Amino acid sequence: MTSPIRFLKHLLKALTIISACFYSILAFSQPTNNSWLKKMEIGTSIGPQFFLGDLGGSVGAGSAFVKDIDLQETRPSIGFYLNTHPLDWFSIRAAAQFGVVSGNDVHAPTLSVNDIFRYNRNLHFRSGTQEYYVALALYPLQLIPAREGSLLNHLQPYGIVGAGLFHFNPKAQDIDGSWVALRPLRLEGQGFAEYPQSKPYRLTQFNINSGLGIKYYINSSLYIGVELLYRKLFTDQVDNVSASFYIDPSTFDTYLSPADATRAKRLYYQGKYDLGGLAPYQTDFPRGNPAENDAFFSQTIHIGKRLFQQGDRRLKCPAHY
Repeated sequence: MTSPIRFLKHLLKALTIISACFYSILAFSQPTNNSWLKKMEIGTSIGPQFFLGDLGGSVGAGSAFVKDIDLQETRPSIGFYLNTHPLDWFSIRAAAQFGVVSGNDVHAPTLSVNDIFRYNRNLHFRSGTQEYYVALALYPLQLIPAREGSLLNHLQPYGIVGAGLFHFNPKAQDIDGSWVALRPLRLEGQGFAEYPQSKPYRLTQFNINSGLGIKYYINSSLYIGVELLYRKLFTDQVDNVSASFYIDPSTFDTYLSPADATRAKRLYYQGKYDLGGLAPYQTDFPRGNPAENDAFFSQTIHIGKRLFQQGDRRLKCPAHY
């Protein structure tokens, strides 16, 4: 798990980025009644993250969304964001979010062929995630006049879509209990001449976000809400499992140091299959599924506050901020 010191470093980085966004907007804002400066909110979010990838999962074949959630591998996340409203029904968000994702084949329910395969594969991972993104949100009810004090007046559902960068670093637990970074061990032959189809991957990558949320305004400046945000990724290596084959472990000796080669031989295969006396690379057992990229999503609770009071205009009519 992320140590307190690393968490504080992430928190400081998030606040620095959000502050930079805030002061940039402040510098270019004009001092008028319609200024974006008077339509800004700052908030925090907290809630679980769910990994969707090759490892772990629910009953049956892996799928792209909630059907494949492994609740035992649910991990926490925390975020910080700044919203500004150029229009009453439209906002721009700059955000940072930190969390953990993980997967473990030991949780496969062994109820179908696919479950039993994953259980026997017996691989696991965990990774911290750092995400920085910009998103656009639409508030359709802002276009519908509502009676002052009504429930419709206080509730603001929205849809959100954005893009950003996220960083990950998959690790697995070795026999001594330590958590080992997997990318340097190249467990699927990444960069090995013998396996040209296995390409090295970057730990910082581009992603696209989309989701739905709803805010409830307690008063003219303070709100609470819930949000589901899905991350579409362009890598299948968040769990360091993708290749449809196992490599010959002797190749580790060619490309890695003796210590890393020894560790790689322990971690690349931990299966429970009956191999009939063959080595894993001599069978047709796949290690992963390169046809589907990994993904993850979060379900968070939000608490936010308007930075500058502008009266009770939202509570009087949602068509005006």
